[in-house]
Order: sequence, then C-alpha cells, then structure tokens
Amino acid sequence: MRSNQTVIGALHVPVNTILAAPPEWQRALGTPRPGAATTSGEAGRSAGRSDWDVVDELAAFQDGDAGTVMDGDADGCLTKVKELSFYPFLEDRMFAEAAIYAKNGLRAFILENVAAPYFARGRQPTAIYWAMRALAARLREEYPAGDYEIGVQILAFSDDWAMDIACRAGLDFIRCESALFEGIRPEGRTPNAGNLARLYWRRQRWLHDYPETPVVPRVYVDLQKKHTVFIDELADLETWLSNIVFMKLEGVVVTGTGTGQPVQETDYSAARRAIDAVKALPYFPGDLELPLLAGSGVSVDNIELCKRYVDKVIVGSSLKEHGYWECPLSADRVARFMETWNR
Repeated sequence: MRSNQTVIGALHVPVNTILAAPPEWQRALGTPRPGAATTSGEAGRSAGRSDWDVVDELAAFQDGDAGTVMDGDADGCLTKVKELSFYPFLEDRMFAEAAIYAKNGLRAFILENVAAPYFARGRQPTAIYWAMRALAARLREEYPAGDYEIGVQILAFSDDWAMDIACRAGLDFIRCESALFEGIRPEGRTPNAGNLARLYWRRQRWLHDYPETPVVPRVYVDLQKKHTVFIDELADLETWLSNIVFMKLEGVVVTGTGTGQPVQETDYSAARRAIDAVKALPYFPGDLELPLLAGSGVSVDNIELCKRYVDKVIVGSSLKEHGYWECPLSADRVARFMETWNR
C-alpha cells in the first residue's frame, strides 16, 4: 500500500444522453428529453421556445478553428444554458451524487459528460461546453479548492474544452484521452495531432493573462485509452511508458479495455516501475507529482491490488446502480466501497 492515496469519485453528467440517445434508452436510464425551454429565473415555460432554440443560439459562440469556444458573450451563454429544460436535472444529479461521495469521506471528484454514442472534438454541440462549464463552476463553489480536488473530462477527445473549463472554474486537473498515439474508437480516429502541446500552451496563456489564478490544472493522460483499437506495434504498454519524459506527462492513467473493465496487474506493475524510474532521474522536476491513476474497473474486489501500485483511483461504474456506468450512483455501493478502502 502506498501513502496518501486518493479516491476520485466520478460525477457522470448525462448531457449527451439527453441530446442524442435513442428515446428508448432515455426512458430506461431515467433521463429527460429535450422539450420546452424554461424562462430564465422562472418555473414556467416560454410559449413557442424549445431547448433546440437554445442549443442553436449557443452554437453561435464557437470558433470554427478546432472547435474551441471563444469568450464571446460568456455571461449571456452561461445564463442561456440554464434555460434548457433539462439543466436543473443535470445540476441536481451532480450535487446529489457529490453529496453521497462527500458523506462517505471522498475529497476528490471528476466531472464527465457521460453517455454513448459520443460526439467528437470540434463536431459536438456547443451546448455541451456551456453546460459543463456552468456545472463545473457550481461544483467548485460548493466544494472549494484546498478542501476538495476536482477534475473534468469532456468526451470525446474534447480535451481543449476541458482545459478551458478547468482554468476558468479553478479545477485541479483534466483527464486527457488524446495525447499519445492515434487509435480508432467507435466514434472515429483519436485526433491527437499536437493536442498535448496545445493544452499546455492554452494553460500557459491563461496563467499569463490571469496570473492570480489560484489553481493550475494538471493534465492526466490516458495510455491505451479504453474502447480504442491500436495498431499492433502499440499493443505493448512499454511503448507508451517510454514517452513519459519525452512528452513531459504530468500524470499517467492506465485502464482496462472498456468502461468498468479492470486493469491487469502486469500493466499496473509496468507503469509503476516506469514512473519510479522517471522520478529517480537527476533532472526530474522535484516539484512534479507525476501520479499513477487507475482509470477503469476499480471495485471492492480489487482494492488491494490497486493500492499496491497506484496513487489515485477514478471510480464510477462499480458504484452505480446495477454496476452500470450510465445508471445513478448507489449510496449503498459507495458506502461499501469506502468501508473496504479504509480498512
């Protein structure tokens, strides 16, 4: 067991499910469907105005270059996104699940726009960005920096949005799934092209423009991203681990092959050896934490294995009702997990 290990509870925001999932799945998962937009600040409905009108209005504030959001009318958009009829559902679920985690002793969360099928970077509705940005700001308000560690991941490959949101909301980290080596996922090729450099550049620019920023969001990078097929030469995890120094990674995430799938011990041990070797280099920055994170498949059944190797675990699927990642969080499962973790 390693010291100062952290459990990061996943807060899955089903905005993609609401916008794009088949209606049968929306009913089965208990998520609302887009309907009539609410009047901002009022409980009633606006006649003739739908969620799709709001989505279209938000789409106007998007930079065509790489799909990144411009400052634009930021305050107006953050107000407008809350007019979506389903926004209160998203916020209520986020806070209800964060409260369950906090009650059971967790002091770290990751906000993620869970669902499938996914949109992809540069081609997703801008409403996802504004909803996640508004939710991240609210979560940070309720769970302040220093007391709670908060991260964000925006699927799929939308790490640029995640960094933008993390800087603006004062979050501690982002989870990046398109930094090393191209792969093929059900929604398309992972557009890694220079993405990690763009993330670091965006953060550097933000810190220059806003030097009073209290939190510098770190970039935790997925290796062999789950649900992704790679060429044969990338089947060996060592190929990825050998790039920790070259790419100046700030955190390494290892996962199973799919959501909820456990990581093999051979991958844990290889990653641990590689990180320890990097940290022993005479030129390694002494103030860089470089944690190893378990990114999928953590459950009460493999806690001891995880503790043997990792610094942080991201846990979600095994704590949901029925153990399925799109279902609501189960208070009983969280309590049982943390009881086992703390033994």
